[in-house]
Amino acid sequence: MNRRILLVDDTRSIHDDFRKILDPGGRPSSDLATARAALFGEAPAASEARSERRYELTSAFQGQEALERVKEASEQGEPFSVAFVDVRMPPGWDGIQTIEELWKVDPDLHCVICTAYSDYSFDETVAALGHTDKLLILKKPFDSAEIRQIAIAFTAKWDAAFRERGAMSALKLKESEARAYASSLETLNKALATSKASADQMSVMKSDFMLRLTEEVSAHLNAILDRLIEDGRTEGLDEALDRSQRLLETIDKVVDFTHVEAGTLDVHSAPCRLGEVIDDLRATFGYAAAEKGLAFEVHVTESVPPCIQTDAGRLSQILGHIVDNAIRYTEKGGVTLEIATEPADSWDTARLRFDVKDTGRGITKSQVGEVFQPFSTKKEPTLDAGAGLGLTVAKQITRLLGGELDFESYPGEGCTFTLRLQVKRVEEPAV
Repeated sequence: MNRRILLVDDTRSIHDDFRKILDPGGRPSSDLATARAALFGEAPAASEARSERRYELTSAFQGQEALERVKEASEQGEPFSVAFVDVRMPPGWDGIQTIEELWKVDPDLHCVICTAYSDYSFDETVAALGHTDKLLILKKPFDSAEIRQIAIAFTAKWDAAFRERGAMSALKLKESEARAYASSLETLNKALATSKASADQMSVMKSDFMLRLTEEVSAHLNAILDRLIEDGRTEGLDEALDRSQRLLETIDKVVDFTHVEAGTLDVHSAPCRLGEVIDDLRATFGYAAAEKGLAFEVHVTESVPPCIQTDAGRLSQILGHIVDNAIRYTEKGGVTLEIATEPADSWDTARLRFDVKDTGRGITKSQVGEVFQPFSTKKEPTLDAGAGLGLTVAKQITRLLGGELDFESYPGEGCTFTLRLQVKRVEEPAV
């Protein structure tokens, strides 16, 4: 129970009087026992008297001093429950102004204004301080029993209000926690719904992909068998080999994508000659481009280092998927691979930029979000559509190498895929 009481009066003897009434001799007293003795003529029991805690009294002799005491108590987390305040305290604030200032710091403080009949009237006091259950007017001369009763009632009322505020705070906290929990459930439900929709969409896409893959494998195998059983087998051998190569490439993409999804696709960085990677690309895709009547050119700027540290096989795989995609969707013109450098982080590294430009159909706005998504290739009337995994695998391998892969496209004007990769410059590797 909070029994901290502030006494505000400019006369020291008044403070002494209050102490005699509320804390006589500094010993515990029992107001309840005293009241019982007055009513029934019984002497209070010693144990009963000792059980009552005495009030903790603090004195202030001017309104400004009282304000400082209230501030200190509030900052220390030990506020006063009651303040007895005299009306006249020259030369400083009077009791009315003092209470106004005290309530600005501690609105929960219960105040008793001590006034003579010649001071403010009840209406004037209410007009200044307002109607409130935290204010009581005590007329002089004082009655000891009245003061003790006021102290008992106001400290008990303060404690009740304190407990109520605690209960309300706890209730608001529980309400806030309940709202947060409900919100988290709603968020979780939305996330689950989104996840399910995504999973359903992926399932449909995978089913479509498996159908297309089965058709592609079947078509390639049937074409190979048809050519091999015809008279003069050598005439169809080239096409059979070509279709076999396409089938093998499709299976390789499926295997790589499976490794990507499982997180088992590894990279092994080692010194390599960039020229060898470029020569392999020329040899592999020059023929494929020529078959479609397309030009395939490679341009390398002088700033590109001849030897770098990276996984040459994975780099070749990334560029191969991008170039293969460009040739597939280009009907006239050609495909160009441009290799240059951009500012790097340090002198011993190189930031390589690979631009694969084509003069094909480009990518429409509706297809932009599907470029690097697996199984997104729509079913085409020919097998040149591919399995829809090449760019997906290229994007994932690029991340493993610490690079970036993006594209720019204008429908009907072609497309440019850009691979950025920071590598370490190295000396010529040993033969």
